[in-house]
Amino acid sequence: MNSRRSTHEELEQRVRELEKEVTKRKQGEKALRESQRDLKIRISSLKDLNASLKFLVRRREEDAKGVEQKVMSNVKELVVPFLERLKKTDLDSKQMAYLDVLEATLNAIISPFSRTLSTTYETLTPTEIQVANLIKDGKITRQIAQVMHLSPRTIDAHRHKIRQKLGLKTKRSNLRSRLLSLQ
Repeated sequence: MNSRRSTHEELEQRVRELEKEVTKRKQGEKALRESQRDLKIRISSLKDLNASLKFLVRRREEDAKGVEQKVMSNVKELVVPFLERLKKTDLDSKQMAYLDVLEATLNAIISPFSRTLSTTYETLTPTEIQVANLIKDGKITRQIAQVMHLSPRTIDAHRHKIRQKLGLKTKRSNLRSRLLSLQ
């Protein structure tokens, strides 16, 4: 009888342990379901946030294009005519060179080419971008040197670095053609 009682108590103990284990599993499953529900809510929230961010980025790009177009329009309508009038006055060679630099700089500022060049080839220095703009416009080394008040050797050095940074290995590759293709 003692052994039956002991077996019975062992079985009851085992049943209690199994009940505890089942309870723990049910609690774990409930916690898992709650976690999954919370995760679904977070995913939905992140999707909404992502859509909002995409919308804001598109708006920012549209606004930037609008500002860019206004600046280009204002420069072309308000500044360029005065530059043209100034060119027709009696300027000495130094003043004319400054005017050429000013005109080239304004063209570089409003040109999408400069932005493309500086974002695509981030290693180009501002001077190299300015030289590249003048090369693209058909200026030769001597003209660029005169406009920028640098020696032709310095311009040649800039041309060489621009060629390297654009990946033009041989002299046979035309730098101006490459720059024009970036527009």
